[in-house]
Amino acid sequence: MDDDRLNSPSSSAVTLEVLGHRLHIAQDPNSKHLGTTVWDASMVFVKYLEKNCRKGRFSPSKLKGKRVIELGAGCGLAGLGMALLGCDVITTDQVEVLPLLMRNVERNTSWILQANSDSANHFMQLLLAQFRLRSWTGEIKSTLNLLDLHLITLLALMLFIQSIYWNH
Repeated sequence: MDDDRLNSPSSSAVTLEVLGHRLHIAQDPNSKHLGTTVWDASMVFVKYLEKNCRKGRFSPSKLKGKRVIELGAGCGLAGLGMALLGCDVITTDQVEVLPLLMRNVERNTSWILQANSDSANHFMQLLLAQFRLRSWTGEIKSTLNLLDLHLITLLALMLFIQSIYWNH
């Protein structure tokens, strides 16, 4: 049964198609840091965004340029999903987790650029210029003052979905 799972304690990477892009997210589920594991809630979150991106408040035209901060980004899947929709994403986590997060952002940016050479310049600007990494001790307070509050609710939704998942 474990062989059928997308993510397991023995997985060193998770591959997931999001918004037409195949994302490869490295992880270390055996690490002592919670942020080095791709959480199921982040997979549910990006699939929720993907399913609802063609309508209403989640459409790329409405999200483009919106400021998002992801507290405890871990492996970076949720932030990459938001960046693919055009959001200006700042990801944060503990200093020990940042190298894995940075590797995932760089790796996926490179692969997406190769697959979409015609839109390479736009996507390069989107992910490299807008995707900033911060440690917990970074400029979180000043960034929070600039956020669009309805995007914070998306992160709350992700936590809510995770709590439902663990209770069933």
